[in-house]
Amino acid sequence: MRQSDKGSGTMGVIVITMVLAVGLLIGSMVLAYVLALHRVRDASDLAALTAATQAAQGVGEDQACSEAERIAGDNGATLTSCEVQQAGAEVAASVETTIRLKWSLPGLPDHVSSISYAGNP
Repeated sequence: MRQSDKGSGTMGVIVITMVLAVGLLIGSMVLAYVLALHRVRDASDLAALTAATQAAQGVGEDQACSEAERIAGDNGATLTSCEVQQAGAEVAASVETTIRLKWSLPGLPDHVSSISYAGNP
């Protein structure tokens, strides 16, 4: 081994370790986005179903949306909009929910949102 090659293996290991660490960090951030997206979709669907069910039972839009907000909150989301429409026996509810991420990559959004509909077509 030549004198100039001494320590080159250590540098190679350091570079490989850094690349793996950065890859794991980026991978975990992408996974956090995917999981948050699934959670917000589930919360939005449940909130829309709740609002439509409440409206079908004869409660007003305010109370139906209040219950939808509670369901969204129980699922870790924030209800950002709620609309209930009734036409005779037909009921339709539309809700939007948002989950704010604890951290995000620069230039990417710090929250994920979902819109769901429930009720008669």
